[in-house]
Amino acid sequence: MTSSPPGFAAVSAGVGRSAPALSAAVESVAPEAACGGTRSGLQTATWGAYEPLADGRTLVLTRELRRRNLGVDPEDVARMLAVGDRKALAEMLPTFGAVRQAGKVVTATTDALGFRHLYYRVGDGWAAVSTSARVLAALAPTSLDEEGLAVQSLLGWQLRGRSLFESVTKVPAGRSVELRDGLLGLDAFTDEPDEERIGLAEGVTSMSSMLRGYLDAYLDDHPDAILQLTGGQDSRLLLSAIDPRRRRGLRVVTLGRPDSPDVRIAAGLAGRYGMRHEIIGVDGLDALDPEEAYARCAAAAGAIELGADPLAWAALDFAEARAMPGPRISGLGGEVARGFYYLGRDGDGPVTEARARRLADWRMFVNEAVESSALRPAFRERAREIAHAQVLAALAEGGRSWFEATDDLYLGQRMQHWAGATESPVSARRRIVNPMLDDRWIATVRALASADKMGSRFLARLQVELDVELARLPLEGRPSPATYVTPGWRSSWRRGATVMTKAGRKLGQRVRRRGRPPVGGEILADAVVTYWRIHPETVSGLAETEVVEPSWLDDVLTGRHDPGPGTVAFLLNLSLAAGAVRHPGVTAAR
Repeated sequence: MTSSPPGFAAVSAGVGRSAPALSAAVESVAPEAACGGTRSGLQTATWGAYEPLADGRTLVLTRELRRRNLGVDPEDVARMLAVGDRKALAEMLPTFGAVRQAGKVVTATTDALGFRHLYYRVGDGWAAVSTSARVLAALAPTSLDEEGLAVQSLLGWQLRGRSLFESVTKVPAGRSVELRDGLLGLDAFTDEPDEERIGLAEGVTSMSSMLRGYLDAYLDDHPDAILQLTGGQDSRLLLSAIDPRRRRGLRVVTLGRPDSPDVRIAAGLAGRYGMRHEIIGVDGLDALDPEEAYARCAAAAGAIELGADPLAWAALDFAEARAMPGPRISGLGGEVARGFYYLGRDGDGPVTEARARRLADWRMFVNEAVESSALRPAFRERAREIAHAQVLAALAEGGRSWFEATDDLYLGQRMQHWAGATESPVSARRRIVNPMLDDRWIATVRALASADKMGSRFLARLQVELDVELARLPLEGRPSPATYVTPGWRSSWRRGATVMTKAGRKLGQRVRRRGRPPVGGEILADAVVTYWRIHPETVSGLAETEVVEPSWLDDVLTGRHDPGPGTVAFLLNLSLAAGAVRHPGVTAAR
């Protein structure tokens, strides 16, 4: 069963001012929380595995602590926060977070990419910070955030620091938060990206050296580490960076069915290099009764603070419960180095409303968008306009050219809000590293010209530099990485065929208005809907919102319609968010 990840919350009141009682707000999220009494206007609470906050104590919010190639002790983290060591904080590998109390001052930090989700809220004479958006929403009366609902109904995740709650905001990437006397301050510890460009050859040389050094150091520190291996390019790169002499006996794990392409390719690589391969899947997920399936999904929604797909997280948690223990090496995020979002040809042109709308409609509003019939017509129309406006604002705020702006959108928005939402609870339970989140990797990717990243050119060249044999083996659904390096009509035809296949899939998803579900998503969606039909009171309140179409909900509850996983995920988050704002903790404390 999915259990709530550990967390903390702190509320500070100004001198002579009152603040909402933290204990009442925490009760609905973590009844077992240890709440500190009010001291000089400061209230604190911790739950799960975290010790209570106290004067001089630092809590590390993630299991793995890594500053580039070196392991870091909790004592080092305490020093970083105590002296405000910006350079050290900027070099901590995401996902990372920590919180420290010094007297009546609380300082909390996320990482340079904002992967470790923290939230803040400011009231009249008080301010608060927490790992839980729901706790902050329950502190005082608030409402659902229409813009947050609109964006999440189409993207499945958030933009620009929003949550599903009015006045509850995500701490931005590369920021530390300080609570003092009812005031909240945000301090940036990262600099603006350097605009100086580097060439493709320089990027390949420096990153091949960085990846090899990183993985050598990590495997020296953790010989029992497990590489998450799929049929894709990112994990292939990490395997290529591991010295061939260290591959024999290396533990690798793949999520999927035994007959899936990912598993077949990973198994072939394991056999080729003598690695120990483990397959984890969702076998048995369909045997859960509706009550347990719903409980798992509701707990998952809480673990990701209603900010992403709880069905995907619940299925992953179910599979991971049977996996081998040990530190993990992940390759999530290589898309930032291959122009994943590039659309059109004039990459040096400006961001325009037309380009932003096209990008949103064709690339972003596909996989997790809610079925349009599930939404009230008025909200549906506003939601699309709001989401389009938010995408445009996110693209335009840096003042960069079109392709550079889409790079920033993916790295600065999608990665932290989508990937970070699930990495936050994972990192609190498991030691996991991802060299493709290292600040040196990110700086290099940002410094490369768009033309060097698009079409996987940089990653393909890097793959060949690291291991030419692995570069010649096909990827899942794509030609070999070497194909993207070698010029000629044959390689161009193969790349073009792959692009056309992907475009056809996206078009089909748009026509069907339903994206590809995550592993186990359809099973859990069916189970959650069955639970709703047995217990309609759990979602009956949705018909009273301005979001959900009552007649559509009635069709679902009476069995006339079966919604898809993306729609079920959104409705589950919405129902829990609506419940949180109906029961805020409003008792004052001094």
